[in-house]
Amino acid sequence: MPRRGSRLLVVALVLASASAAMAQAPVAYRLSFPEREHRQMQVEITFRDVPAGPLQLRMSRSSPGRYAIHEFAKNVFDVRVTDESGKALAVSRPDPHEWDVTGHSGTVRVQYRIFGDRLDGTYLAIDSTHAHINMPAALMWARGMERRTMTVRFERPSGTSWNVATQLMLGPDAFSFSAPNLQYLMDSPAEFSQFSLRTFTVPDEIRTPVFRLAAHHTGTDAELDTLTRDVQAIVREAKHVFREYPPFEGNTYTFIADYLPWANGDGMEHRNSTILTSS
Repeated sequence: MPRRGSRLLVVALVLASASAAMAQAPVAYRLSFPEREHRQMQVEITFRDVPAGPLQLRMSRSSPGRYAIHEFAKNVFDVRVTDESGKALAVSRPDPHEWDVTGHSGTVRVQYRIFGDRLDGTYLAIDSTHAHINMPAALMWARGMERRTMTVRFERPSGTSWNVATQLMLGPDAFSFSAPNLQYLMDSPAEFSQFSLRTFTVPDEIRTPVFRLAAHHTGTDAELDTLTRDVQAIVREAKHVFREYPPFEGNTYTFIADYLPWANGDGMEHRNSTILTSS
């Protein structure tokens, strides 16, 4: 058995490492849609406190719950990488899903456009009515920064009444969100549209979580109310089976539904949310 002093040293080192990670600047994402009619999203990322050496940017090749290679980088184009002053930085491409950035002085800004036209639980779908975002299919990330806080800002397109449905943690306003780390961010899909929202609560023996149904659809309010009653019945039955609900972050669980003629049939569960798509 290790001595008590050794155990305390290990604990101190772990806590110090966690504190250092929290003290580092968050990775900041900004998502905008200047050409949504062409199924494009504009992504801007700011990396601060970047350690010396190459910044290794990556696009994911798989997605939570999907045990297959998808090569999401194939939809990325018009990549621009600069320092804080806007000066272009050197970028190399070791392979199709990697960008290695050199010559920075601690801050790297990345801009790119990404195409998305598949509406399901795996890919990215953009059109004039909404943005349906599976994060691994949409966002670059950087090796070595996985434990940093991630912030995401959604820019509402002019002339729309779009809102955001997501399990991400709400920030200072209705369009700003955060995740405690990269893994949580990648497991947090989002629907950005003029969706219809229904909420209900179902208490268990410990807590009373809030369940949200955010539905982007072409049906009627009466049909959505019927669907909500069905969802509530299933949620109640889950409580009878398991006796209690998991401790959802924010005490909230979100069903994100896209029921549109051009949607692919799919369903994918996440930590505090579920994606549902069907024609």
